[in-house]
Amino acid sequence: MLPMIIIELWKLSQIKGLGFTVVITMAISFLLAIQPDASQLTGFAIPMMIILCSNTDKKRLRTFIVGILSILTFLSWVFLDNLPAIAYVERIVSLLANMGLIWLIIGVISLAILPIPFILFPPKNFKLPSICVGLYYIIILVSTLFGNFPVPLMGYGISPVIGYYIPITWYARSKINS
Repeated sequence: MLPMIIIELWKLSQIKGLGFTVVITMAISFLLAIQPDASQLTGFAIPMMIILCSNTDKKRLRTFIVGILSILTFLSWVFLDNLPAIAYVERIVSLLANMGLIWLIIGVISLAILPIPFILFPPKNFKLPSICVGLYYIIILVSTLFGNFPVPLMGYGISPVIGYYIPITWYARSKINS
């Protein structure tokens, strides 16, 4: 749900202003920090830093936003989950490699395609949130190389598929309406 939350917080920052959006962002970031998944916090915090900092000219507020989110992100990487990886969730790309080179290539290409529409072809009126959602996917994909984090869309279960379906639907509707 984090990509949709990023989009909704961008909308909220446009309607309600920055203060309320900062408070909600900090609350969500704190909740993500107490979970053992540093990739999700990193994938949320960096796009939100971009969104929030792009909406203010105040240097102190920018420093506060970047500082708090960076500290939470750093702490989440320091205190990583010590549980072993589950092959069908965190090591699914390795399983593809064991099946053969062609499966590995197809798997890596399918993962690389995920952020492309958001980054390279953003909707005209929603460029910033679209790029931030694409950045979220890039961060969680890359972070799987550095720890036992679920691989999006390929990991076990329907939840990641639904999680991608929602922002890609928003993207398609935004492209049609812009």
